[in-house]
Amino acid sequence: MNNVIFAAVYFAVTLAAFLLGKYVFPKVPQTVTDKLVMLSDWAAEFVVWAREFLKSKTGEEKMAAVVDKLKEIADEAGLNATEDQLKAIAQSAYEAMKAGEAATAVTPLEAVTATPAATVVINTGTAAIATDNVPADALEENPDGTVNVYDGAGNKVGTMPKEEAEAAASNVSAVVIEQ
Repeated sequence: MNNVIFAAVYFAVTLAAFLLGKYVFPKVPQTVTDKLVMLSDWAAEFVVWAREFLKSKTGEEKMAAVVDKLKEIADEAGLNATEDQLKAIAQSAYEAMKAGEAATAVTPLEAVTATPAATVVINTGTAAIATDNVPADALEENPDGTVNVYDGAGNKVGTMPKEEAEAAASNVSAVVIEQ
């Protein structure tokens, strides 16, 4: 009789361990990872917020504001995170933001040769004026392969072959951005 009771208890403990190992324990790291990813996403948003809206603050004050916001999010999510952990997450988000900015930095020459679609560059010799005040057909290539040419006031003064316009744009040494 003792062997039967022992076998039943052994079976119940084994079944409970199996169920915990199969359904409970694999979910724990996943939920922690999900919470850390969520905090990282929020940190990226808060770092941009601090850069844009706390311009008069020092870097330390911005970091403190971001950490405070992250602490609020962590508390709402039920995640116990130390201030050092939140600072590390915020610092990682800041470094990612700076790396993204460095990757998208352009030189004045690149600004001329890779202007956005809504901008026209008016070449005035070695300087160019970038403006958003453009006529409706300014960005279209003409059927004969030429592009329109404009003066400093934005008036059409003629046309030129597209290749010549691109060559002229590559020789620009200064860009004036019209506001």
